[in-house]
Amino acid sequence: MEIIWTKTGKDSLKATLKFIKLNFGDAIARNIRNEIETQTNLLSLHPFMGKKDSIHSSSTKTFRYIIIKRRSKLYYYLQSNVVYIVLVWDVRQDIKSLRRSLDM
Repeated sequence: MEIIWTKTGKDSLKATLKFIKLNFGDAIARNIRNEIETQTNLLSLHPFMGKKDSIHSSSTKTFRYIIIKRRSKLYYYLQSNVVYIVLVWDVRQDIKSLRRSLDM
């Protein structure tokens, strides 16, 4: 299955890695980045591997997420045989902006 990173997904990846780097160091940020790449590759083979997020899903989009190293989540949805990655979220960030980020 094809993987497409949305603009919000790319921006949130950069912001999340920056947040992790500033707060927890370069090595942890690199480790998270590598794990995101690994999980993204797996996602192309197993698009339903993520857990459904019923709280943030709507009638038009069913969001799923994969937990990355217990502290980050990769949010995505499926549409027409394409996986759209919409958000990378470190769970230590402000939860209130998560909903705004997924409302794109």
